[in-house]
Amino acid sequence: MWAMSLQIYSSLSRRKEPFQPINPEKVGMYVCGPTVYDDCHVGHVVGPMVFDAISRWLKAKGYGVNFVNNITDIDDKIIQRSQRTGEAWEEITKRYTQQYFDILTALNVTEVDAHPKCSDHIPEMITYIDDLIKKDIAYPAVDGVYFDVVKHKDYGKLSARKLEDMLAGSRVDVQGGLRQAGDFCLWKFSKPDEPSWESPWGAGRPGWHIECSVMSCSHLGETFDIHGGGDDLKFPHHENEIAQGEAHGGEYAKVWMHNGLIQYEGVKVGKSDPRMKDPNFSKQFNVFHLFETYGPATLRFLILQGHYRRPFDFAPQAFDGAKKALDKIIQSILELGDIDMPAIKTEKELLEMPLPTECIAMRRGFCDGMDNDFNTGAAMGQMFSMLKLVKKMSDEDKASTMKVIQQMTFLLGILTPDHLKEAKENPASESQELGGKFDAVMKLLIECRQRARANKDFELSDLIRDELQKEGLVLLDGKEGTSWEIKE
Repeated sequence: MWAMSLQIYSSLSRRKEPFQPINPEKVGMYVCGPTVYDDCHVGHVVGPMVFDAISRWLKAKGYGVNFVNNITDIDDKIIQRSQRTGEAWEEITKRYTQQYFDILTALNVTEVDAHPKCSDHIPEMITYIDDLIKKDIAYPAVDGVYFDVVKHKDYGKLSARKLEDMLAGSRVDVQGGLRQAGDFCLWKFSKPDEPSWESPWGAGRPGWHIECSVMSCSHLGETFDIHGGGDDLKFPHHENEIAQGEAHGGEYAKVWMHNGLIQYEGVKVGKSDPRMKDPNFSKQFNVFHLFETYGPATLRFLILQGHYRRPFDFAPQAFDGAKKALDKIIQSILELGDIDMPAIKTEKELLEMPLPTECIAMRRGFCDGMDNDFNTGAAMGQMFSMLKLVKKMSDEDKASTMKVIQQMTFLLGILTPDHLKEAKENPASESQELGGKFDAVMKLLIECRQRARANKDFELSDLIRDELQKEGLVLLDGKEGTSWEIKE
């Protein structure tokens, strides 16, 4: 059967391209991580979930992967937090770094190979900056060392901005020693009582952009395969990374991937959004509230049920729908699958599993969805199409189909064998809330509708059917009676 090659949309070229890794045995992937100065919010974990799934599929295709996700533990926000609270900056970053790690563990983000910290790479950053100064691409100014954007060809190519437009009308800080208003800081001289490190130009600390260029170079080399991050990082952060990386060592990242941002009922949401002042609104973006209300698996499911380049809607109805759909999968696996089955690792293993004829094209569609710019939403759509057919199958075909669906959830990292075992042993877990009590309620409603029909009260019968359908619950009338399913 025909299979498409792996295609990835590059934010730099603005088109899908066949994936051609530098070294198939070790694909280098760098994803920008959080600045650890406060509680982790959902914006910090969307990227790791997306690229964790991407790493899993790259490995399923037979590639080796070195996935690096940095920790920014030197930043103005950290210093300000320390000055405001009196707590040492090292203690602040240590606490919130561990919180981030704990959240990633709960979300089954297991593919990251390294979490480099800025504070552990200061010597490399100083050497890197010194190399740029020797090339006359960077220069010392009054308050630090700056990158000369005019010296870099094609500055602005990622964000599709023209340098002349960015500089037009901007006032140059002559007293500060800047060459252009658009030049950005590589090394910031420290003020009294601020953390600092010695350098040839004076005591200070690295700028935000140089940190990622140096850490990616240190762990993946001057040129690597994939650089990922949120769409909000395209400019200035990633634009400046490209400028530094290409000025220092030639080609930087070959493919740039950007995940969509957070929204609420179709409207973009940021930390400065006035609506965030409302506790009832802001809690919808609090990781711990989401874990407690819906469970980590539901959060991961919500993110992966769409396409990574599109926005992610965090309205309650989106979570409710995601939870119902996930619970349906889990309940079906518990009833028909094999919770003791170990997780497979490769696409080849998935394609070789026994499967009824009517589902073979859907399994291929799952793989093609992932090969088409890691479209997890399309892949999961094929999975649900298979699930819809299960009710009409023989017991043997039901079992084989659910095993394949089960392995698909493993490959995406939505579920794990341990998750399923916990769901079976703990009726109160997120997987079975939809099971017992809800099934009993639906059975009662179906019986009431049947009685109404028997009494020729078709108005009541239709009312029950229509109201359930509004909630995404579809009644299916057949020769053997009435069943129900969740409308996808």
